[in-house]
Formats: sequence, C-alpha cells, structure tokens
Amino acid sequence: MNTRHEPDRLHEDQDCIIIYVGKLADNPHWSFPTHKHDDLHEIIYVNEGQGSFTIDGSKHSAQKGDLLVYNKGTLHEEKSDPEFPLSTLYCGFRFKEGTRANNDWVVPPGSDPIVRANRYSEEIRSLMQTMFNEFSIREEGYNSISHHLLNAVLLIIDRMSHHQRTANEIVRSNTLAESIKDYLDTNYRQHIKLKDLADQFHIDFYYLIHMYKNCYGISPYHYLIQRRMGEATRLLVSTKKKVWEISKLVGYENPNYFTILFTKTVGESPRSFRKRNQKDMFGDPSN
Repeated sequence: MNTRHEPDRLHEDQDCIIIYVGKLADNPHWSFPTHKHDDLHEIIYVNEGQGSFTIDGSKHSAQKGDLLVYNKGTLHEEKSDPEFPLSTLYCGFRFKEGTRANNDWVVPPGSDPIVRANRYSEEIRSLMQTMFNEFSIREEGYNSISHHLLNAVLLIIDRMSHHQRTANEIVRSNTLAESIKDYLDTNYRQHIKLKDLADQFHIDFYYLIHMYKNCYGISPYHYLIQRRMGEATRLLVSTKKKVWEISKLVGYENPNYFTILFTKTVGESPRSFRKRNQKDMFGDPSN
C-alpha cells in the first residue's frame, strides 16, 4: 500500500515547500523504475524491512533506520526485498526560489546518498510519522506544523550527514596512513623526503603529517627515524658490520649524523649499544 498526501495549496512564502508526504507498506513486490525529480528533493526513511536502490548508477542497499536522500536531479531506482518488505515514510519538497542559490541540495554533492542508521534515526522516524499524520488529518495549521517538522528533519539530516562524512574521512585517512606506513617500512633504506612522499600519494604536505600523526601518534618523519634505528639495532647485535656500513644500510650516508640520531633515539652510541647487547653469535676464535 502506497499512501501519498499533497497539501491543499502550496505555501510559497515558506523557505521549504512541501510537495507531498507519503507512506509505503505491505507490498513485498514493490518497485519503482529509474526516474528523477528535476524540481524537488526527496527523503525516504526506512521504517521496516530492506530494499535495493540504484542511485546515479551506483547500487546500494538500505534497511531499517537508514535514510535515503535524493537531491533534485538524482537518478534513482528502488526495489523492495520480497522476504523483508520495505516500509517507508517519504517526503518530496523544494526550497523557496532564491533561498538556496548556491546550495540547493539536502546533502552536499558527492556525499553518500544513504545516511546509515544511528542515534538520531528514531527521532527522524518520529518527526516524519508526525508529518504524515498531520497531512492525513489535515486539521487547522497542519501545513505550518508540517513545515516546522520538515525543517527539524533537515537540520538533523545535516547533523547526521556531517557525522557520517567525518567517520568516512577517518576511515579513508587511516587507510591512507596504513599505505604510507607500508611504504616507509619497505623503503626506509632509501633517501625519503616528506615533500616527495606527499607528492607520491597526491596529498598536501601538512595534511600528510597531520593525518599520519592522528593515526599513529607519531609524525612520519619520526617514524622513519625509529624504523631505521630499529633496523640498526638489529644489525649491531646480529652482524659484525662496521657502524659506517650500518649507517648506509639504513639510509644515512653520513655516519656521524647517524651516530647522533642513534644516540638521541636509543639513549647510547652505536658502539656502546653493540658492546652491551651483542651476543656471541660468531663463535669463540680460541675454540
């Protein structure tokens, strides 16, 4: 069953103009072929069940508590899951002409069109259900009440979308930080400049430092030093290589500079560290 209500008249004096409010339920085979709304935005709250959605060519699934947001002009196709039929609350509206000249959208272009269920979902459900009830009863003032309800919904969507974008950015940043760490672990013997590293990963130099430190609690520069010194300690303990040889092997052409960094990082000089930690791995020449 698909119940849709439209206002008795459009209130053009309001910043949000509701075109329709509706409710979909009890139709396991419901589907809507590809279409778009060039003159209005649409929001759909999944009350129960789940469904598949193709939005601007990308396939998505949504379930209870999720919110679909179609900015005007967004191509979308919808289909209910026969085993878990969709039950939705939806609303179509537009912003008053001139109020959104540069940002006539509900979520910023490029954002995920599905805001996943979160702690605000029940509040959205309650507001949209009340909006539907107001349009069903149509008592005096229903349009003004619905207008305020819609404004509340849009403010919460803005908050939800911002939280979701922030969470997604953290995930992307952590993935990028992991890739950079893998690169440093593999290439620490090479002459690495952070500016070149930022260029290689197509990110800003300062963003590289900030993002990496947020993920690992240490700057990439200091991680590189620690990685090199970690390898140097292994070589000092497990080989008979000279300090200048080890310096070159871990990426430092100048052995004096290497010694300064090693002493600062480890707390003692390479020779002192070797003398204190090297095991008798090479046998006793007297035997």
